[in-house]
Amino acid sequence: MKGAFVAATAAMAISTSAFATGVPVGDAGTWTALAAQLAQLKQEYDTLKQQYGAVTGSYGRGGQGLSDAIDASSIVPGSWQDVVSQQKSGIYGSRQATYEKVMNTMSPDDFADKSEGANYRMSTDSVRSALAGGESLYDEAQTHLRNFQNLSQQVDTTQNVKDAADLQNRMSAELGMAQSAQTKLQAINANLTANQLNESNQATAEREKFFSNVSK
Repeated sequence: MKGAFVAATAAMAISTSAFATGVPVGDAGTWTALAAQLAQLKQEYDTLKQQYGAVTGSYGRGGQGLSDAIDASSIVPGSWQDVVSQQKSGIYGSRQATYEKVMNTMSPDDFADKSEGANYRMSTDSVRSALAGGESLYDEAQTHLRNFQNLSQQVDTTQNVKDAADLQNRMSAELGMAQSAQTKLQAINANLTANQLNESNQATAEREKFFSNVSK
């Protein structure tokens, strides 16, 4: 833009010198040269305007599929404790009900040994949470994959450098959310494994206590 301003200033200087006390002076060559300079100035201005427009503006790429991605990401929280809490509140709805039928659990109150009943409750809650949360994360990953595919189909439709950069950033964000879902799934599996190991350890400890008491 600075170059255009300098050219405009030069053109005004020529125009001013072509007049004396408001009366036009000079020959036809002077006016022809002035007209050529003005035409060149306009061409340079149009070029600069196009270059400026290519790196500015908003093309709506950032919002495409974003609400679906955010909704899908929010269904499964980042911590295992929150996952279990959501499972207990029934937030996973039909998924949770389906797994409950398959698991066919019993009430912890039916156990004669209250500690064993408490361990059973913790174990079943963990399994429900892992199953319902895992399926929710799978659905989330499918949402991100669908969004990424839709965005990738728009690569050839970008209007300029700024539009292409916005699209690339949006695609990177979608991949980042998909990787986050994968990390959550790994955390759920790790916590479920730890819970199962704890259940095994508790059972071993209970047996040791029982046989120790019997031997006495």
